[in-house]
Amino acid sequence: MADGADPINAFRLTGILGRAGDEAYSERLHKMGHDGRVEVVTVSRADAARRRMRLKTDKGRGCALMLPRDERLENGSILHLSDDLAIVARIEDGPRLRLAPSDTASALRLGFFCGNLHWAASFEDEVIEIEMTGAESDYLRRLQDAAENADFTIEKPS
Repeated sequence: MADGADPINAFRLTGILGRAGDEAYSERLHKMGHDGRVEVVTVSRADAARRRMRLKTDKGRGCALMLPRDERLENGSILHLSDDLAIVARIEDGPRLRLAPSDTASALRLGFFCGNLHWAASFEDEVIEIEMTGAESDYLRRLQDAAENADFTIEKPS
């Protein structure tokens, strides 16, 4: 149980509505994020297979996760979506792509491209590491657009 999650007053999350990277949801979540209406529950990779657990969002909201047996929690799973609030799951140590730019100009262009898409990115030495919240094929397809203006290689970390 996440520290401080009140089991009686916990916000109940009873199913997965979709994925944050899905075309049907991504624009809406993007706009809601700018308004501060998106909250994230972080789950360890080891706990992601669990169907029931108590969690806290990044804004301190206590939640009770109660998934049906046929649903699997994944990075980017949308657990709640209303006009006022979205709750999205983030799985720690989720799948990633590593982008290695060949020169400084390409690094700047690639960084701008990733930032413009609001991809979760981290930087390690001279590599940009992208946390994938959707299908890998979607990221690879989008990176083809970036390849027109930047020289880089794509690695999958082991």
